[in-house]
Amino acid sequence: MKNTKASLLCLALASLAGTATADSFNMHVSPQRFLDKDKNTIINVDYQIPYGNLWFLAQKGGYFAELNLQVEMVVDNQIIYSQTFRDNVGISDKNDARSNKSYLNRLTFSVESEPYLLRLNAKDINSRKTATWTYQVTPLGEQDLLSDLELCSYAKPDSSSFLERFHRGGILYQTQPSLIFDKTESEDLTIYFETYKPEGLADETGLLVLTVSKDSVMVFDQFLDYIPTSSIEGVSLRIPLEKLNPGKYTGSVEFQLGDFSQEKQFEFFLTEPKQEQFCVFTDPEDDFRLLKYFTGATSTSDWKTYDLDTKRRYLSQKWKALAGAGNMNTQTMLDQISERVDYANYYYSHFERGWTSDMGRIHIRRGKPDDIEVGTSSDEARFVRKDYQIWKYQGRQKAVYLFLDIQMNGNYRLIYVEGDQRESSNPDYLYYLGDDFDTRKLYN
Repeated sequence: MKNTKASLLCLALASLAGTATADSFNMHVSPQRFLDKDKNTIINVDYQIPYGNLWFLAQKGGYFAELNLQVEMVVDNQIIYSQTFRDNVGISDKNDARSNKSYLNRLTFSVESEPYLLRLNAKDINSRKTATWTYQVTPLGEQDLLSDLELCSYAKPDSSSFLERFHRGGILYQTQPSLIFDKTESEDLTIYFETYKPEGLADETGLLVLTVSKDSVMVFDQFLDYIPTSSIEGVSLRIPLEKLNPGKYTGSVEFQLGDFSQEKQFEFFLTEPKQEQFCVFTDPEDDFRLLKYFTGATSTSDWKTYDLDTKRRYLSQKWKALAGAGNMNTQTMLDQISERVDYANYYYSHFERGWTSDMGRIHIRRGKPDDIEVGTSSDEARFVRKDYQIWKYQGRQKAVYLFLDIQMNGNYRLIYVEGDQRESSNPDYLYYLGDDFDTRKLYN
């Protein structure tokens, strides 16, 4: 049996060689060779750049980074081909620039009959940082039964124009050049490749063998009887990720057909990052009460049935949604709220924690007022003279809040509000202030 063996050079091909410096950025690159209908070799060069490695500028209602890509083919230290491409990367949410999301694109080239060095030089126009990647290209030969392997995080029917260069026969095969797969985002890892039937070989049943190992222990295998009906056929195999533990995996795809056999090796890395949880208070009950300052009345019937972990996940999701609605980074928003809580506890704590007081609640929601007027009720009131404060906020959400120290113990109560539908007034607020109170003080 004739046997050939090839490897997917994962680290060398998936990441740029060398150590990143202050003037460079990280980019994952993965090349895969296939045959076209005329049996000529083509190479797909997939490149993936985390958004966090790019410099986005605000313009035209979005945020954009711009890449300059120079492709060179080198033989005997001589550049025989050079072409420059521009690639624009756009996002609508500026928080994506700090997320784990990444940009993916593909360049495709014909492979000459002789080996050559393929060099990709990338430059971030905004930051002026650069990256360089090289790969020794050799064409597929007549003895090859398999193309190179594409490791995909997503492989489903798709008729849209999203990642159009990654579509085959109505299926979107979204490759993962980083070779890092997240169990929380992908149920399966899909391996796409092509099989090539040698000329003159009669139709017969071949065998496809897929194996996956971790720490030299096989964790998954699959044996498929396979009859190629044409000289070039696309095949996809799936590796379920649900039962696999995080870590590094190695594997191979072997195709046996008649007296011929070929094996291609691969590796990938599986992660299961802990879901990032957001909160201000470690006690979910306090955090739930604080959340209601911003979301209004929230049903507590379901809340009471949640266990501790479910409560924390629920709160984290709500804080993220609140930050998204305000076009803010979640942690940045919570840091701001936490500072206001500390301020409220310092200045408004009396018989209860300051953040739970009326003044604390308004300060946490609105921040420091633009204007504060301090006064004392008149003798016309039905009670002894009492101190009050009028807080006024300007801007798009103008509002007025009147607080009264009813017990004269420093614990001010909100008795009148204008311009804030989340708060309510005491209809008898003048009962405490006196009929001669100048209501013009409440104008804003």
